[in-house]
Amino acid sequence: MSKWYLYSLMALMLFFGTCNTVLMKMQDDTVVGSAGQKFNHPYFQCAVMFVGEFACLVMYGAKRMMYPQMQGHGSFNPLWVAIPAGFDICGSTMMFIALTMCAASVYQMMRGFIVVITAFMALMFLGRKQFAHHWISLFTIVLGVAVVGWVNIMASSSADSAA
Repeated sequence: MSKWYLYSLMALMLFFGTCNTVLMKMQDDTVVGSAGQKFNHPYFQCAVMFVGEFACLVMYGAKRMMYPQMQGHGSFNPLWVAIPAGFDICGSTMMFIALTMCAASVYQMMRGFIVVITAFMALMFLGRKQFAHHWISLFTIVLGVAVVGWVNIMASSSADSAA
């Protein structure tokens, strides 16, 4: 795999991840009907996202049927995939609910905290050693999330006192 191909994939993932958050927030801020209510359906947003992910699974299954010689992964029970998928759907639903309650920038920063959780779980359950550069990165993430969270709390409290 060439370096430019990898960088292109990374840039596309960043772009579409950002588009996902911005478009979901735009949906949440859309006023629906004459009563002036905002579109507040995080469960629907999550369901639409998982329909798209299921389409990827269908394409993967079609590829495996068309090219059986490329399987190489051995056989596994597909129900094992249901366990992390269940956690993913619960986590995604909670994230879409959170997106209805805060700014998209705060949502993205808080969502980045998953790196810290993953590192601690890898340390606790897998016994992975974290080196100095890992700890510095984790500390930087925690500090950034704390600053963004604090600014959001202060901005909301000053807005409440002004109203």
